[in-house]
Amino acid sequence: MIKRSFLILILILGVKGLTAQNSFTDIEKIAVFAKVYGFLKYYHPSVASGKFNWDQVFIDELPKMLKNDDTESLSNYYSQWIESLGEVNPCETCNNEKELFEKNFDLSWTQNSTVFNSKVKSQLKFIEENRYQGDLHYVTTQSVGQIRVINEPEYTDFQYPSETYRLLGFIKYWNIIEYFFPYKHLTDKHWDAVLFESIDKFKTAPDQETYRNAIRELVASLDDSHAQIIFDPSKRNYLPIKLSHIENQAVITGFYNETLAEAANLKVGDVISEINGRALQQDREKFTRFYSGSNPISKAEGYYLYTILRGDVESVEMTIKRGKETVKTSVMRVNRKDLLAETKKEIIKSKVINDDIGYMDMANIKAQDVSAILDNLRNKKAIIIDIRNYPEFIYMPISRYLNSSRKAFATTYRPYLKYPGKFLPPRTISTRGTSNNYKGKVIILVNSETVSRAEFTAMAFQTADNTITVGSQTTGADGDVLGFNYLGGYLTTMSGNGIEYPDGTETQRKGVKIDVLVERTIAGVRNGKDEILEKAIAIASKEN
Repeated sequence: MIKRSFLILILILGVKGLTAQNSFTDIEKIAVFAKVYGFLKYYHPSVASGKFNWDQVFIDELPKMLKNDDTESLSNYYSQWIESLGEVNPCETCNNEKELFEKNFDLSWTQNSTVFNSKVKSQLKFIEENRYQGDLHYVTTQSVGQIRVINEPEYTDFQYPSETYRLLGFIKYWNIIEYFFPYKHLTDKHWDAVLFESIDKFKTAPDQETYRNAIRELVASLDDSHAQIIFDPSKRNYLPIKLSHIENQAVITGFYNETLAEAANLKVGDVISEINGRALQQDREKFTRFYSGSNPISKAEGYYLYTILRGDVESVEMTIKRGKETVKTSVMRVNRKDLLAETKKEIIKSKVINDDIGYMDMANIKAQDVSAILDNLRNKKAIIIDIRNYPEFIYMPISRYLNSSRKAFATTYRPYLKYPGKFLPPRTISTRGTSNNYKGKVIILVNSETVSRAEFTAMAFQTADNTITVGSQTTGADGDVLGFNYLGGYLTTMSGNGIEYPDGTETQRKGVKIDVLVERTIAGVRNGKDEILEKAIAIASKEN
């Protein structure tokens, strides 16, 4: 079966000239059915306009399809099914599109002779060329361009559904990604491979937890730090620590509640080696596939969040390495509100480091603060802007102050619903400028905590006339977040729009461009050093 599935995978990916098989396995047949089902949902005028209960059609048609085994009988089935959906009229506007973004688009599988006979290929091609041009029944667009999933039953009582409904939920999700996820072309694993490898997991899941793990792994396959699945939003117990992935270790880099951390004998710079008697690194390597992340660091930190920092169990047993010392301790998880109840430290929005260098912390700056802060730092030779955080959406007034003229800093591409799978041509996003702009050095600080809006903000600030970006790889999750419900009523999210630099350089998974790479070290954290800021100060202090 493995060889056979690999062969059909190759075929669906578009390899031609291979001899047709006499019969197909159930996994292969379901994979083809999944692709046809999704294609008809978004392309066929009768289906895309909402004339059918398409979920019920899945329930009714799947067992009928599975009774057929070879190319000819399956083709006869598909031909009759397509004909039953109604006539497709010629489309007069379907070839009027301008140049579109097509890195995610591939319907070549509809013309594969090993899978379909000539009649079905012609039917599928005609539907593509005369696709529905009205408002899609299942998808619309939001104000910033990402899709909004609509008119989908949630089945909130289906916590562990039957096999058919498990497959339905999976295949509906798979097709949403197939046609509307802007970064599908950047995933490690080809999306067709995810289809083949996941079918049996959903088909045979023996219990709720195995089923949920199949969903987790599916969502994680997007390689997108915006991609999440939330099964129980009530889980709000957290450890009082901040964890970062440094030197391939889980390192405590700060505390949300110092009183709770001190009670557990925890110190900044501690390396967690075991959790509840299990070796952390081995568990991370084994289970990371269930947790989303755009790159290895963000995947590791996602694993830390969902398996260590957050959970139902109130007490966590830890083994930590503190230099040559090994310490065992018990740490309490507490409700998020209680975790943050400790008196907050002084909030720093900006400060003067010395006579020549100013500093801005984007975590704390509000729109009403911008003018006064920038006026106060105008005469400094250098301004360090710290974006190792999640700022407010205030890049425009700051970037205007930094630039002498209007400058493009990003392009965005959005789903094109009149040709699902394709995206509208990239739209340029620019800063503003002023002749009275800041003339000194601008040094931007970034690291793995620079995510999404923070990355977008960094891209805007990088257009400044004299700018240097210092730090380590950012999260690599750019573009507005899209949320919708997976079958069962579970909220799931992903990146909804594509973002690139104007020169076509991708930020998704890679992160923003960095001029001076500075990686944090365990020794630096333990000794209270901010190595990225120290490097920035050294650069700012140099004479041009």
